[in-house]
Amino acid sequence: MKTKHVIFTLRILVCLVLISGCKKEQEDLPEPILPQFSIGESYGGGIVFYVDGSGKHGLIVAENNQSSSVEWFNGTYIDTPAKGTVVGTGNENTVAITKVQGTGIYAASICENLELNGYSDWFLPSKDELNLLYLQKAAGLIGTFDNNFYWSSTENSYNGAWSQSFTSGANSSATKDGEYFVRAIRSF
Repeated sequence: MKTKHVIFTLRILVCLVLISGCKKEQEDLPEPILPQFSIGESYGGGIVFYVDGSGKHGLIVAENNQSSSVEWFNGTYIDTPAKGTVVGTGNENTVAITKVQGTGIYAASICENLELNGYSDWFLPSKDELNLLYLQKAAGLIGTFDNNFYWSSTENSYNGAWSQSFTSGANSSATKDGEYFVRAIRSF
């Protein structure tokens, strides 16, 4: 009986040594190398126009306009919770707009329903995301845009939303029944 106990104890010790050796080997493995992205690079169905501090995540813009003349809303002046302005709020705004406005053809729904280059997670950029697009366009890094106004997903009142001139770069409040350009973006 004592021999069986000793053998059992030895087996447990051998297992513990093997397990600790595996942990050591796992700890010594290098971190996986993830790609670093740069502005203007073709990736993920469009062109990278923003990269966060990690270099691994950011925003992509579609190569072409999705519309050249569409209203922000679906014909009903109503407050939506689409108030996010900062980078990272465009998708949330787009979902909020389409939830309140429902079906139809308007700026946010065009982006939300877009299937392009194998991706279907496009959205209308927030005010600051749209401004980043303008700045990258002005720097000549992301291709062409029309010299016109583009819609953002950021609402500023029950009858108004933010737009941006891609001629001068000026942000302005516009009534939701204005007909402006739309360019979809997505995150990675």
